[in-house]
Amino acid sequence: MSEQFPLADRPFIPPPPPTSDSLYSPETLRLKADEIANDAKNALIMSLIGLLCFGFILGILAFKKANAALENINIYQVAQDKRGLATTAKVIAIIDIIVWVAGLALRIALS
Repeated sequence: MSEQFPLADRPFIPPPPPTSDSLYSPETLRLKADEIANDAKNALIMSLIGLLCFGFILGILAFKKANAALENINIYQVAQDKRGLATTAKVIAIIDIIVWVAGLALRIALS
């Protein structure tokens, strides 16, 4: 039996604990920070354009992008400086959708 399992006679030695506070590699954190910055910027652009035209469509897309950026910020704890940008994009996206729905209701009411 000992020939099949030569390590069975030795006690288990656990691996050393991680050296950093993060569970993710620095490369993963850098890539996620870049993704978050890109998502927050794109969400803000879409929400601002949505104020002028295609508010319902761009509002929903901007809301989803901003929400994804905020979720990634919370999960990976990177790009904290982009939290305000993503939150602003999310608020403007909500305004886009509300203005579009109000405009549609007004148009229906007046016709």
